[in-house]
Amino acid sequence: MNTSLVDTLRGEGVFAGAWNKEFRIFRGAVDPAAYISSAFIEDKLETGLLRWPYFSVLRHGAVPPESAYTETRDVIGHRRPGFPDVAAIHRLMSAGGTLKLNKLSDWHRPTRDLVEDLEAQALVAVASYIFWTPPESRGMLPHRDAAHVVAVQLEGRKEWQLYADGGQVRSSAGLDVDAARPSHTFVLEPGDVLYLPHGWPHDAIARDGDSLHLTFTLTEPTPDDLLEALGQHVLDSDWELAHRFHTTTLEERTENVRSALLAGAGAGAGALDDDTWVRAALRPLREVTG
Repeated sequence: MNTSLVDTLRGEGVFAGAWNKEFRIFRGAVDPAAYISSAFIEDKLETGLLRWPYFSVLRHGAVPPESAYTETRDVIGHRRPGFPDVAAIHRLMSAGGTLKLNKLSDWHRPTRDLVEDLEAQALVAVASYIFWTPPESRGMLPHRDAAHVVAVQLEGRKEWQLYADGGQVRSSAGLDVDAARPSHTFVLEPGDVLYLPHGWPHDAIARDGDSLHLTFTLTEPTPDDLLEALGQHVLDSDWELAHRFHTTTLEERTENVRSALLAGAGAGAGALDDDTWVRAALRPLREVTG
């Protein structure tokens, strides 16, 4: 029986036991008809107001120039660039190019609802992408994402390869993946859901026809994000420190900031509980830009 994506992940323990420890595949877990379709995307390319960079085309990691697949349109009497050139996109896809939709949740309300549901389940910032890949092609080279990944297969079949051996799982995104020997190989069918922990290298190739899948990246705050949030908390809590620093010497200023950061109460780190701290770090990561 198909369930919602969030119910699937929660019910199978992704947010608990598997989180950042092991990958999971859930077969036939969701109903693809409840998600976005290639027909819907085709209509939006033809008649919608999507503009670059909400869509892009890539093939084996190479990205053609924006001008190769966009056009200028008349919008209420004004000429505006960056709209999809549908014929050019189809030509590129016929040559093996993948159509990628970026930040889908900025303009597709059902996907935005999914993003909000995922963010309610875990302390993460969620971004959403669509990959529409022609047969026997792949859009991206083997790579790591600096995030957890959830992929939902919507149409067609896609063969995934993971490269999780030999210290290849790392904190940062990158293409420095040794793809000579995959640690895991499997095919996702429509309705299947995949969870990958943070930094697991992977790639995917469409098999036996076009493939359409929806990807969510789930990003936890980094140490940089936490430090930035702590600094902002200190400045927000201490007006004198933030606005009267010019009345002190540089040596005094340094000591005042150190004292504020180390304080166990008031504006210091000790006054900030973990949940409030993490949520403050997540706030700018979760901002909707569309």
